[in-house]
Amino acid sequence: MGDETPGADDTPERERLIHELRNVQAEKQALKHLLGKAVDQIEELVENDCEDAAKQAAAAQAERLRRVAD
Repeated sequence: MGDETPGADDTPERERLIHELRNVQAEKQALKHLLGKAVDQIEELVENDCEDAAKQAAAAQAERLRRVAD
């Protein structure tokens, strides 16, 4: 008990879990990148033809999304 060393039978399962973890981490990074691009696009659109109230609301939303992405 208490021995955390995987046995020979655990190796394929451990490798599968490591592979799955790496896939999830890569997916998370891709989603963060896409979210960052979306925030950049929101900020760019807001700078163009919006009223001040709309600009403030969009800028606040962009900041919330940027925090989520980080």
